[in-house]
Amino acid sequence: MVPDTDWDATAHLQFEPMATPKGSTPPHGSDVIEFSTLREAVHWAMNNEAPAGMHAVIRTASGEVIEPSHLEELWASLQGP
Repeated sequence: MVPDTDWDATAHLQFEPMATPKGSTPPHGSDVIEFSTLREAVHWAMNNEAPAGMHAVIRTASGEVIEPSHLEELWASLQGP
């Protein structure tokens, strides 16, 4: 579960190889896209295609690592009923 404080805090998106265990790829400055809020990062991840063989992983301000399966759940919650 994402803490409420993460929604309005910065978040970092990085593409990782699909076979990589959750969040095990260390962040590389040139590979990381920074967003002002987690909402923006989730929106971007769900509306932009990842490079072939990669998937988007978001690291929240609190340090949580959000994988694609969780991204879909968060995206649905942002869309409302």
